[in-house]
Amino acid sequence: MQENKFTTYLLYAVGEIVLVMIGILLAVQIGEWNDGQLEKKEEVRTLLSLKEDFLQSRINVDSTLLEQSKVVRRLSKLNKILIIGDRSVSPDSLAEFVYMGAFSYWKVEPTKGTYDALISAGKIDLLKNIELKRLLAGYSAEIDYGFEDEAFSMDLTIRLVERSADYLPTISKNTHFQRYYFLSTDKIYSEGEVKSSVNKLMNDRKFLGVLVMKAAMESNRLVYQKSISSKLDQILELINQELALKNTN
Repeated sequence: MQENKFTTYLLYAVGEIVLVMIGILLAVQIGEWNDGQLEKKEEVRTLLSLKEDFLQSRINVDSTLLEQSKVVRRLSKLNKILIIGDRSVSPDSLAEFVYMGAFSYWKVEPTKGTYDALISAGKIDLLKNIELKRLLAGYSAEIDYGFEDEAFSMDLTIRLVERSADYLPTISKNTHFQRYYFLSTDKIYSEGEVKSSVNKLMNDRKFLGVLVMKAAMESNRLVYQKSISSKLDQILELINQELALKNTN
């Protein structure tokens, strides 16, 4: 009888241990499932925030591409005019090509606060798609690289402004350009003053030398901006794919 009691107690104890172990395993699994659900929700929130950033960047880049293309066209026309000495171009057109071409450039205005926050907080692994993380890293690096070209473009622009400062404000009777760049008052210049300024511009070989560099730089920056635009499309497509995948799971 004692042996039977011992066996019963032993079976009871083993059963208790098994039940406890099962309870622990279930608790762990439920905890892991809850953690997974929370992580999934955080990833979805992050993807939505990234999408918002990149949609805004898409708008900014489209605007930049449009304006930068105009700058490149004006620079091309101005270079050709000055190289061949074409004096048939009106002073107003020359003023437009200088003020809106030689003195202009457009930069990409990215919105990447969400990505920068992920990197700063060390949470980039919230994103499970390896290809998306690779594209985001490449995009961020290329944005940073673009600021170096921007600094060079600004330097060339300053050199052009300084070089032409003594004659450019009187190159046109159209004061729109002067007002736009805060270069003049409402004074209307005489035909002689305008003609003299046009001659100085046409004969300024140093201005032309810097202008050629400026035109090459802005053309390269346009290519760079188109590359950024292409990366934006790829990233947005992957984000949309990930969000669609999360919604079906």
